[in-house]
Amino acid sequence: GIDLAPAPAVDHVMDIEREPLPFADHSVDYIYSSHTFEHLEAPGSPCQTLREIIRVGRHAATVEIWTPSGKSDPGLLFGHRVFYTETHWKHICYEYDGFYLGDGLGRFHWMRTQYLLYPGILETLDALKIPIEFALTHMMNVVLEFGVFLAIDKTIHKARAPHHPIRELCYERYRVIRTL
Repeated sequence: GIDLAPAPAVDHVMDIEREPLPFADHSVDYIYSSHTFEHLEAPGSPCQTLREIIRVGRHAATVEIWTPSGKSDPGLLFGHRVFYTETHWKHICYEYDGFYLGDGLGRFHWMRTQYLLYPGILETLDALKIPIEFALTHMMNVVLEFGVFLAIDKTIHKARAPHHPIRELCYERYRVIRTL
């Protein structure tokens, strides 16, 4: 674990926005972040952190990043600096990958997105005859948080676009109830 403050599960106390990750190049197979990215606030964030993730990740390493949905009340809480939506990941992964990731590092391939839905929202939307695809794009408070699952590709230096991630709906993380 990495954090700004010491705690029992923290192995490295550091600022991931301003310091290099304490791992060798190409040495990490799985990178996990939960409710960190929305707090990043250094000028240019999250570029430094994303570039470091690619540096330390092995080719084909999985990167799992969870944030509150920018289209939810919890996503708009005090202390959150960025209100993440799928559009952010399109920009990072393929639309403006050069801006975020620089040259020569490798790229992210967006494999899937898992949406943790508000309890009972699918049933409510079904009763109202509102398609979930419409609700995900245009409505607030459908998704509580979402996780993107990315693969690091060290063989390319410009993204292949567009990506079409698998979209998974859940009421709790990793327990998929529907795939879009």
